[in-house]
Amino acid sequence: MTEFKRSEMLFENDYTWKRDNGDGPQTDYRDRNKLDRDEGYEVLDFANSYLNKNVLFATKTDLHKLEKLIRNLLPPSVVIKSEIIDFLKKNW
Repeated sequence: MTEFKRSEMLFENDYTWKRDNGDGPQTDYRDRNKLDRDEGYEVLDFANSYLNKNVLFATKTDLHKLEKLIRNLLPPSVVIKSEIIDFLKKNW
């Protein structure tokens, strides 16, 4: 099981590493199921989870590929994690 770190992310310096205003602990169902692409800790957690479940022996190259897909190809209106997973599986 691979656990990537912040320093391994391609766009590390472009993310916010603190919660946005109004973004509290993920206690609400809707918040837990959404991905805020600007928040590095959310993207990193999502990436680690997705890669460990879907990519055998994930590498840093896979992490970077996932980041690029989310950043450059995923429509901005897609924010629900299950929909993002469907998108990634179709575009991997």
